[in-house]
Amino acid sequence: MQRLFKEDIPADMAVKGNVIISFKDDEVCDALRKCLHDDGYGVYICKTFEEFMELEHVDVMCIVVDVTPGHASTFHAIEIIKQTPVGMHIPILVVADVTSTGHVVRALNAGATDYILQPYSNKEFLQRLAKLSESGRRPA
Repeated sequence: MQRLFKEDIPADMAVKGNVIISFKDDEVCDALRKCLHDDGYGVYICKTFEEFMELEHVDVMCIVVDVTPGHASTFHAIEIIKQTPVGMHIPILVVADVTSTGHVVRALNAGATDYILQPYSNKEFLQRLAKLSESGRRPA
């Protein structure tokens, strides 16, 4: 059974774009999902790389992932995503703890586009996402 889902957005609210989020912490993931949903984004949650690959057909404006100590698979997943025909054009925003600057560098080296350090405000996160998606959508 497929474990990913897209939040329903009210018909009168324009969808700004679809965002994939992948976080180890369900509480943080849910808060971020709500923040994005409330601001008009379509949200897909992927807990595994396999779930991400099931979304190849979805028009995604950005992928948001967390990098946490002990989860080296995130870096490998970023590398693989950036090697796919679809993923190479999707900006990846990394969320990291302020003490995890080494993980940020590793994620950027793997192909992530930008990062934001926790703690952050929802306003700051949404602004960073908007800027990232604008730069990622410009024609080459």
